[in-house]
Amino acid sequence: MRLGGPIFQKFTTIAEEVALHQQLGFGAAYCRYIEDASQRHAYTQAFAEADIVLAEYGAYGINILDTNPAVRQKNIDEICRRLEYADEMGARCCVMHGGSVQTGGWGDANPLNMSEKSFRETVSTIQSILDRVQPTITKLVIETESYLLPDSPEIYARLIEAVDRPGFAVHLDPVNIIASPRRFYYNAQFIKQCFSILGPWIVSCHAKDLNMPAKHATVQINETFIGDGMLDYATYLTEIEKLNPAPTLMIEHLNESQLHQGLDFIFAQAAAIGITFAGAALRKA
Repeated sequence: MRLGGPIFQKFTTIAEEVALHQQLGFGAAYCRYIEDASQRHAYTQAFAEADIVLAEYGAYGINILDTNPAVRQKNIDEICRRLEYADEMGARCCVMHGGSVQTGGWGDANPLNMSEKSFRETVSTIQSILDRVQPTITKLVIETESYLLPDSPEIYARLIEAVDRPGFAVHLDPVNIIASPRRFYYNAQFIKQCFSILGPWIVSCHAKDLNMPAKHATVQINETFIGDGMLDYATYLTEIEKLNPAPTLMIEHLNESQLHQGLDFIFAQAAAIGITFAGAALRKA
């Protein structure tokens, strides 16, 4: 299994960037957005020589269901461009989001986001992107969310079947779809369910955490940094490790001090269940 995450220290060269990943014990990296083709080549080569996998190329927060046709097409064109760059650089996946029925933005809660019409339009859009780009290395994936499609492993499985393209796969972020006390309290069982349904298609996972106040008038589930919450990481790591090849696990949504706390936590969790992270030998504790 390969672990990756954000880099907060400043760097001026690609070699320095690679070294910072190694110091943190990262065998995977978020793939930087680079316009210049020669710089993309140098970046790809440097990380490959260091045996650091380019895990995710971001196409986050680009609305594929924008109600303005011109904006929607512009957004789809941008995702295609990013998928092309990701495939050129050999990234494991290019991560997009499900759409929201609105214009001029992305991600607002709306019951229409979950409609069958939105499902069908999501399917046709993903098909059109893949048919246009035809990636040979990178998988196009959608990050799971509670207020956008796909909001459950079952819905993601429906998308996989309906899209019916080898270039479409799964990005799993269980924290994003733990949206009820039942899923929160029994998150180990829910994680197992996600892997049981989606396992063969999972290429990338996110690492963060969540808490739920014990005394609150209504349900309130809050995201927090890895190791500061109640997600069952022993189960999560075990399920990831079972897959062959194992998905990359990418830490997100924290600051520099929280990253070091989170790394101590996840390395301890992995050691306790006999799991090692590829590329972690140079980690400075």
